[in-house]
Amino acid sequence: MPPKLSLAIAIEPEPANGNMASIRMSDESLTVLTQSYNPVSFTTEGMRKNDGLAYKVHKGFFIRENKFVAVKKINVFERDTRHQMLNDIKALCDAPNIPGLVSFYGAYHVPESGQISIVLEYVDGGSLADVQAKVGKIPEVVLSKMMAKILRALAFLHREKHMVHRDIKPANILMTIAGEPKITDFGISAFIDSTLAQCNTFLGTVTYMSPERINNLSYSFAADIWSLGLAAVELATGRYPYDASEGPLQLMIHVLQEDTPLPPAGEYSEELRDFVRVCLQKDPLQRPMYASDPTTLKSFMQCCFNPHDKLDEIAIVFAHNYYALLNAGTQRLRDLAPLYSKHSTLRYDGEAAAGRDAIIAKLQSVAQMHAGFKVQHQVVDVHCQPLGEDGSALVNVSGQLVSPAASNKPQLFTELFVLSQIQAGEYYVANQCFRLLK
Repeated sequence: MPPKLSLAIAIEPEPANGNMASIRMSDESLTVLTQSYNPVSFTTEGMRKNDGLAYKVHKGFFIRENKFVAVKKINVFERDTRHQMLNDIKALCDAPNIPGLVSFYGAYHVPESGQISIVLEYVDGGSLADVQAKVGKIPEVVLSKMMAKILRALAFLHREKHMVHRDIKPANILMTIAGEPKITDFGISAFIDSTLAQCNTFLGTVTYMSPERINNLSYSFAADIWSLGLAAVELATGRYPYDASEGPLQLMIHVLQEDTPLPPAGEYSEELRDFVRVCLQKDPLQRPMYASDPTTLKSFMQCCFNPHDKLDEIAIVFAHNYYALLNAGTQRLRDLAPLYSKHSTLRYDGEAAAGRDAIIAKLQSVAQMHAGFKVQHQVVDVHCQPLGEDGSALVNVSGQLVSPAASNKPQLFTELFVLSQIQAGEYYVANQCFRLLK
């Protein structure tokens, strides 16, 4: 049995003065995001490290937009992390809906904590490094489509933003479950004045550095193409193409002196080998700059994706939408009907109902009873337990009934839902049990 999944609601405290200064306040959507996201959010906290610099990344649920977001929190008093934050904003804030790039939703500043939070698209499939760890080798037909999309994103960064990423590698390319690759982590990127300009600093992951960077020569956009070529070989063959066991110095010697590490002939197409060959040209002027013809990768991502990994998110979205409709009153209850089938059952504080129509009728009577006192269901906690291997789940919601008309304490409740999977990503409520806690 897979481990129990749990995702609780976390309440972030308001600042002492009640204000949150937003970056780029001229963007109206940013103001809304700051107000809607911060007071009540579903979060799980993790750490991402980049060249020795750590920053907090929270997973949040943006209630107004009904979607998950990633919130990167950075200490503005640290010069290096502040520089990384500015690079993220420069790279993404003027690039809405660019395929292959993580979307930027906004940023806000909490003066009391000295933190600036960048709110980004939440990418649900993990990194290409995660994908490779699950499947080993990525099939060539899938990899070629990934590379096309990533190169389209790099073309935008190079041509429109005049930016060298400097750390392209599988761990910095995220994948959605729908099969969309997304370049992320722009903390050490360099912005240059024109496509003819050069960089001179030594930053990035040594294992993916181009020869000109290893030699401490000036470099430009072609350095990213070299890194992507190495990543392509690693993803196709299941292993990094150079011997890195003897340390970074010997690795750099291998990169400079050895022939281009092509995927084995006979096992891989000449098209893939040609792509790698031109990406890994020692002379940066001989490397390509972009590609086209992207295609969706949804089927591949779903075949290497364990449905249990996303049950916590499904539970959060389900609970939020269910109680939002229930709190809206009798006029919205018919919108709950698609959640049920003729086989569904409901037990509401001891009273039973079976089948879609009977369940909706019971919920209608509950809504009418609550309407007079303006009773609302307020969710406090959501837990999710996988049931078997078919993606079904037991969702346990703890909450309270609150009313402005009531002078006493809110009444606590617990509600269980058994969600049965119809097909990938589609569920119905098989069983439901609501109970007031005395």
